[in-house]
Amino acid sequence: MAKRIQKPVMASFGAIVAERRRLLGITQEILAERVGIYQESLSRMEQGVIAPRFERLQLFADALECSIADLFRVEIETSEVAAMIEQMLSPLSNREQKEIIEVIAKIITLIAERHAADNPA
Repeated sequence: MAKRIQKPVMASFGAIVAERRRLLGITQEILAERVGIYQESLSRMEQGVIAPRFERLQLFADALECSIADLFRVEIETSEVAAMIEQMLSPLSNREQKEIIEVIAKIITLIAERHAADNPA
């Protein structure tokens, strides 16, 4: 039997599909039926061994109540983001760093206000 090799994009897609499926309380069998594939194929996709056909991506998105982009979106740990920002800012002077952080804080405030207005509690 040939060795199965996981590819990063396929593994990421599979992990996201499995996570969303579990969050929605859908079995592999039900999701496979909704997408029009065999349960074994879905299992192999979730393991990152095979990839779905392009034309099935919208079916996956619909069944998992998300966008196609969400099926490929990889979350970055907060600590990783903080380290990247720190590295990018380090060559700048303290004044420049402060100015950039103030701009970012304003952007975050505007986004939070917009989100609150669009999603009242």
